[in-house]
Amino acid sequence: MARKMIRVLLVEDEEINRIVARAALKAAGGGDVVDEAENGEVAVQRVRDAAAPYDLVLMDKQMPVMDGHEATRRIRGMGVTTPIVAVSSDGLPADVDAFITAGADDFTSKPLSKEKLGVILAKFRLA
Repeated sequence: MARKMIRVLLVEDEEINRIVARAALKAAGGGDVVDEAENGEVAVQRVRDAAAPYDLVLMDKQMPVMDGHEATRRIRGMGVTTPIVAVSSDGLPADVDAFITAGADDFTSKPLSKEKLGVILAKFRLA
């Protein structure tokens, strides 16, 4: 049986972090289609306008225009149930709780790695 194509929305304002995340996704086997958004506002538009739903959203916290918390709230407000994984260098319990309260399903710290993404893909049955 052929493996399902995995569609990921990568929301990150720093280009170097997007490069690292794309490489880690590919290495973990979860980067068939990776769309990118450089801030939360663009992420909300991409989710709203997507021809097919994403299988996973990787959401940065601190971004210009709209941060990850607000983007997560708005995406959930549209009735989207796609797993959203918060990604941040701020791993303090209060930061994790704020993301979960906003509607994120999980949290992982930066930098993203093949191993971290492998665990995430397995958790959401995408690997």
